[in-house]
Amino acid sequence: MKQLILLLSIMLSAGCVWAQDTPESSVIINSTTKASTTQTEYGKVCGYIYKGIYTYKGIPYAQAKRFETPKALEPWSGIRSCRTYGPSAPQPTSNRWNNDAGAFFYLWYEGRQSEDCLCLNVWTKGINDGKKRPVLVWFHGGGFAEGCGQDHPGYHGHNLADKGDVVVVTVNHRLNTLGYTDLSEYGDKYKYSGNVGNIDLVEALKWVRDNISNFGGDPNCVTIFGQSGGGAKVSSMLCMPMAKDYSIAQ
Repeated sequence: MKQLILLLSIMLSAGCVWAQDTPESSVIINSTTKASTTQTEYGKVCGYIYKGIYTYKGIPYAQAKRFETPKALEPWSGIRSCRTYGPSAPQPTSNRWNNDAGAFFYLWYEGRQSEDCLCLNVWTKGINDGKKRPVLVWFHGGGFAEGCGQDHPGYHGHNLADKGDVVVVTVNHRLNTLGYTDLSEYGDKYKYSGNVGNIDLVEALKWVRDNISNFGGDPNCVTIFGQSGGGAKVSSMLCMPMAKDYSIAQ
């Protein structure tokens, strides 16, 4: 076991050195902090570059107490590593992996669950370059009850960012009981509890408007799209006055 750990450490270290010392055109992955660091309104974040695409996973966009509307984050110091997916919202246990054919086709990635799930992922061809790439924000399916922004390989934004030269964003937000239980009769702080899952999405769009230019995106050219429950979330945004001016719905 000690030998295996030592071998992995050597491989990781060698990978970082290789990414630094090899010409950029031949680098497959560059995970050095310097290469991908950019600024958000709350602090700096770093991801990694894979085949020329800057990739950021698990960037927090807001925070929220249970059943309450999302609030702005507390700023952080230093550089926050955003190289792995953040948690998905708490949700019912699924037995879909018991279906071999379905599991082979979909290859779900359910990850870990936490109430602290207000995070998003970004793929882009360039950062801090002054370009204004169109921005595509993806809302995942799952009927407002399950799923997350990374639970299917088709949600991975690398190819779309590469082939289309667009910025792709996928979003995690509160679901089911925690996102859509009406507790308004229990006080003003729960006034919007029946729809905080959707308000999370509005907050994510606000983050995109305020930060995406540092990721090479155009905050004035944002399209939201989704599949199944994600498509319904797009329709919901059209009906929410607080979502006005944050996106162009398709």
